Amino acid sequence: MDLLDHVLRRMGRHATTLLPFSLLIGIVFQDLASAARPLVGPLATILLMLALVRTDWPRVRALLVRPWLALTLSAAILIAVPLAVWPFWRMLDVWPGLIAALCLSAMAPTIVSAATTATFLRLDVSLALLVSLITNFAVPLTLPPLALWLLALDLNISAAALSLRLATIVLIALVGATAIRAWLKPDGVRHNASKIDGCAVLVLMAFAIPLMDGIVARALAEPAKLTGFVVGSFAGMFVCNALMVLGTLPFTDLRTALTAGYCSNGRNNALLMAVLPATADPDIFLFIAAVQIPIYIMPSLLLPLYRRLLRA
Repeated sequence: MDLLDHVLRRMGRHATTLLPFSLLIGIVFQDLASAARPLVGPLATILLMLALVRTDWPRVRALLVRPWLALTLSAAILIAVPLAVWPFWRMLDVWPGLIAALCLSAMAPTIVSAATTATFLRLDVSLALLVSLITNFAVPLTLPPLALWLLALDLNISAAALSLRLATIVLIALVGATAIRAWLKPDGVRHNASKIDGCAVLVLMAFAIPLMDGIVARALAEPAKLTGFVVGSFAGMFVCNALMVLGTLPFTDLRTALTAGYCSNGRNNALLMAVLPATADPDIFLFIAAVQIPIYIMPSLLLPLYRRLLRA
């Protein structure tokens, strides 16, 4: 048990090294990635559950005393941003699957690790945490009508079924996190924080493997297309980020605007793989694999820019 504790603690401290390695495992061992594909839904649920276990709920309750800023930013991220980018992406003469994937990505919630990387980037950690929680809980209500009604994207699934799949992941994660926190008690959660982080890294590593399913075959058959999807994923994150910064800067301070932009920049695209049917457009799943590259790289690219802006 001591060895397991030691391994989990070390994994929690070396997440940035281990996570790209898991993507490489999925690329090299394509049979493993294909076999692990059915685990995407359960792993997405466990990942959100562990994030909720580690959430500082007293701090969240304190933030909710004045929730209007976080609620407004969350609504903008889930509704205003996708509606704003849709006409822009539609004008581009690129693959229709890429257009659909970029719009779906803009509808996805903020990544659950946003608060962690916000610390590294010197942004407003409390605001990032609250926006991440609100968007992940609210996405079952916003993504299906936007994707299937307003934007008329054919995902081979009804709005009700998509909402149910999203809500199931969120509710199971919430119930599981509540049970774990009740079992460990607050002191136990604090004492085991690094081990919980190690478990989250382990789940993230396993989660990354099925995301690479089929990526090698697509790269060999359509290298230009895969390159275009990677470039498109970088562009999608940049546009979503810039829209939020420019839209909020006239009403808030620079640090808040940059935090809002970062929350809009990093979206939980992998959640789409967990809820979309296998019959959905294969290009959407290609995008979900391609977007993992900027998700891992973007914080390092933004760090010097944020430091310079905040220092100025």
